Amino acid sequence: MPWFSEKAERIGTDRLGELIQRTAAEARSRICGQPKRVLLLPPDITRAHSGAGLLTEMLYRLFSDEADVHVIPTLGQHVPHTPEQNVRMFGSIPEERIHAHDWRGGCVEVGEIPADLVKETTSGAADWAIPVVLNRMLMEEPWDLVINVGHVVPHEVLGFANHNKNCLIGLAGKDMICAAHMAAACYGIENNLGTLTTPLRACFNWAEEEYLGDLPDLYVQVVM
Repeated sequence: MPWFSEKAERIGTDRLGELIQRTAAEARSRICGQPKRVLLLPPDITRAHSGAGLLTEMLYRLFSDEADVHVIPTLGQHVPHTPEQNVRMFGSIPEERIHAHDWRGGCVEVGEIPADLVKETTSGAADWAIPVVLNRMLMEEPWDLVINVGHVVPHEVLGFANHNKNCLIGLAGKDMICAAHMAAACYGIENNLGTLTTPLRACFNWAEEEYLGDLPDLYVQVVM
C-alpha cells in the first residue's frame, strides 16, 4: 500500500520538495534510520518531461550529507547519457555519482522465472523460462536504502511503466530483456497496454518477491 500520495492539477517545486522530505523521513522511519549507502534509480532522459530528474536531485541533496549516494539511470537497452545529458536530467548531482547501466556486460544472473509460470500467465502464448539477469552494482553491493523514482505511463509490455519494471527491465541484462519482451509480444501488445497486471507483470511480481525481496527499497511514482 502507498505510504502517502498527493493529487493536483499542478504540484509546484516547493511542494515537491516538501513531499520528497516526507518521503525521506518515512524511509528513515520504516527502512533505515541512518542510511550510510543509498542508491537512487531514476528513469533516463527519455522521461525528462516527467520531472523525475528533479525529484532525484532533491533526494540526492537530502541524503548526500550523511550517506554515500549513487545514481543508476534505469536505461534498459537505451544509450547511456552524456555528461551534458546528466546535467540536464539531474542538475547538480556530481557526474562521478552517476553510473551507466551496462546491459551487455555489467549484469549477473540471479535465477529465472520458471517456464511453467510464463506459460500459465500467457495462456500458452510463451512457454520459455525468463532468466533474471540484473545490474551487478544493484545486486552485489551493500545498500541501506534503494529508492526507485519512476514515471507511470501506459506500456506495451507491462501494461504500465515503472514499479518493478524499473529494475527488472531498466536494470536488466540482454537475455532477460529479450526473453521478457518476446513473451509479452507473443501474448499481444493490444492485450497489454493499460492493463494493471499483464502476464509479464505477474511474472515480474513473482521475481520481485523471489529475488529482490531483501532489497531495502521504496518507490516514488510520478503519474501524469
